[in-house]
Amino acid sequence: MKAVVAREGDARPVASSRGKSVTSDVTPHPVQRFRCRGLPVVYQYHPGRLTAISLSARAGARYDGNNPGLAHLTEHMLFQGTSNLDQVALNQRAAELGGEHNADTGYEDVSLLFEVFNEDVGEALGLLAEQYYDTRIDPVVLAKERRVVMEEIRGRLDDPAERLYRRAWSRLFAGALANPVSGTVSSVRRIEAAQVEGFHKRHLTHANSVLSIVGGTSLDEVRRWVRKIFTRGEPGKPVAHTSISFRRGGECCVRTAEKGQAYVTVLISICPDPKHILATGVALDMIGSDPDSRLFQELRERQGLSYDVSAHVEWGPDWALASVSSSSSRGQVDRLVRELRRVCAEAAEGGFSAQEVARAEKKILYRNAMLAESRLDQAGALAESSLWGAPTPLEAEQIVAGLSQGEIEEAWRRTLAGNTVVAVLR
Repeated sequence: MKAVVAREGDARPVASSRGKSVTSDVTPHPVQRFRCRGLPVVYQYHPGRLTAISLSARAGARYDGNNPGLAHLTEHMLFQGTSNLDQVALNQRAAELGGEHNADTGYEDVSLLFEVFNEDVGEALGLLAEQYYDTRIDPVVLAKERRVVMEEIRGRLDDPAERLYRRAWSRLFAGALANPVSGTVSSVRRIEAAQVEGFHKRHLTHANSVLSIVGGTSLDEVRRWVRKIFTRGEPGKPVAHTSISFRRGGECCVRTAEKGQAYVTVLISICPDPKHILATGVALDMIGSDPDSRLFQELRERQGLSYDVSAHVEWGPDWALASVSSSSSRGQVDRLVRELRRVCAEAAEGGFSAQEVARAEKKILYRNAMLAESRLDQAGALAESSLWGAPTPLEAEQIVAGLSQGEIEEAWRRTLAGNTVVAVLR
């Protein structure tokens, strides 16, 4: 998951710790919560013709066990037919509703997503429930879908930046997070129907899931449909976390015979405390990839070393990392690594200016407002908050608004002192 800050609640000025304020035009409706047979339901009214639904479960890649790629393959099978609908009928039904029907697998969760017209929410929930309760794991269909996933994996490995990122990731993490979300070609090839069926039955339960709904459908209508449709689950305890562990980090070089650019990825493990994650995210806004940021200005505009610069934070309930990546010509990659290290270190030593912090705050508020305008993104953010006990979008924004410049600078210093992997593809 990525650390994002979204907004909910009333339209009002958000004061920074430096005495400035920015008025954000946001959805003036509170988040409502209720349960249906142990299934947590999170609802937020968002005026308009559409409603977005995120049905999310603690079923991400960290729960794959000895079968890397199992969660991702299970997600694929959610669209391959149920006890009542074959693959064609299922997808035709989704198209008849005219909505966006998709799914996503991360390290922490699997999410079924649907956005439809308000009047179609009941039928959309019914189709999601069909996938959630009644997905059929046919061995013949699974064999076909395994091949599809293996082609997906091969396609990603064709991207050198993605290949390097995976190498850096596996150098930083051990155990449950060490493998790619999609697994490997060899691991996916070994997954059998009984394993997928068991994973589905074990993880897609009311106690292990949350249903998040954001849009123009009223709360009364949502309650009525949820209580009518989600009738086959029971209260209980969620699946226990698998443990997270880290390797020692260090430097690694990946050599390739391919001609083209060299790539650099830096991953740093950071404290998973939400306030620290959010403060690190503000610092990365000043360090990273936007045209006003330090790395962009130094690597691209002053020295002409790199075309691509990126920086972001990823997180889970008990882990987080900061990521900085860039690329250059093969002959300049050592210089690129030196300059990247220097810019990051100088920010830790000298801190940030008040003008940099103010710009970063404004950009974050803008992105939050954009996220709040997207019903699907907002539904996903509320689902993650409910699943993992993370700050709600409103709480996260309040944390950012209350950060002092000193706290942001201290977060960056702590980040640079963390367990670090520097990976180079040359």
